[in-house]
Amino acid sequence: MKENINNLTALLIVISIATLSYLNINKEKVEIDVKVTKQIVEKEIEIETEETVVAKIPTISQVVISGKITWPINREARFFTRDTSITTYVDWIGKFNLTFPLDSSGYLTFHHGMETTAMYYNPDDTIHITINTKKFDETIAYTDSEESNFLAWKYLYQENSNFSPDVYNSTVEELSASFDSFFNPMIAELERINMNNTKFYDAELAWMNQAREYYLKRHEQVQNVPKAGESAIDFTYPDIDSNMVSLSDFKGSYVYVDIWATWCGPCKYEIPFLIQLEKDYHDANIIFMSVSVDVEKAKQKWIDMINEKDMGGVQLISTDGWQSQIMKDYAINSIPRFMLFDPDGNVISVNAVRPSSEEIREIFNGFGNIEEEVVDL
Repeated sequence: MKENINNLTALLIVISIATLSYLNINKEKVEIDVKVTKQIVEKEIEIETEETVVAKIPTISQVVISGKITWPINREARFFTRDTSITTYVDWIGKFNLTFPLDSSGYLTFHHGMETTAMYYNPDDTIHITINTKKFDETIAYTDSEESNFLAWKYLYQENSNFSPDVYNSTVEELSASFDSFFNPMIAELERINMNNTKFYDAELAWMNQAREYYLKRHEQVQNVPKAGESAIDFTYPDIDSNMVSLSDFKGSYVYVDIWATWCGPCKYEIPFLIQLEKDYHDANIIFMSVSVDVEKAKQKWIDMINEKDMGGVQLISTDGWQSQIMKDYAINSIPRFMLFDPDGNVISVNAVRPSSEEIREIFNGFGNIEEEVVDL
């Protein structure tokens, strides 16, 4: 019995020694692993941090815009770039402030209420805007942004100049001279505020050159379009009942033609004015003709709109859209387009004023066969 106890004691001692040895070995292993792992992790972190700072996280420039709006329309102040929209909120006294990353110079649109205005920013700009919504464009002022102040000035200059290039009746020389007269004050203003040799200066000159080239190209396109006093180019299209109707069918009357489409917002804006105009001059020797350039699949929509809006006059449709012959013959590249022809079938204007303008009434009233009573407007 005693021998068995001794053997058991000896066995327990051996097991204890073995267990302690195992624990010591594993303890040492864990410490080594932790140390080595720590060294490896610290090294990797150091490398990653260094690479990130130097190469992986480039510094992004910030643009700060603050402002004070007197008589704010609502609480939103919105800013748009070509591919970004940012909204900030105006506090109870009309102030706002925002910061956003922009790493290159460019144009920005500021929007509040129903009004918008153009701005220009450079990386790291801090710009302050003041504005009174009672006279939005006339009161905009920018601190630390000469470019934006120029754009505000340019808007008012354009608005007051009433510049409208006449590509139909001007010569190339006259058209170029009119652009010189229009653009030279802008260039002088840019130079006055020392914008020479800047990206903004180049961008503004590029805009001027694009506008000049566009109108000179339009001038070339319209050379074959009949001028005032020349014979109109006739056209024939079906009416709502599929009867073929021509411009020349109405010789002996003045003809006021509207080129439009059901999808065209500005065209639809003019419809109520056109309807009223026809009512006011119903007894005059004036034919009101509308030519839709909708495509075939929109024909039913055209019919429905005529009925829904109770549109009078002569309603015709060309289902060839922008490829319609009337668009080619009269070099029409935007709608609505209004044209006016005299009783002899000659052109008065292939770019006549719109029904929403009081000027068209003055023109109608100048026709010899218009009764005095229709002038009570």
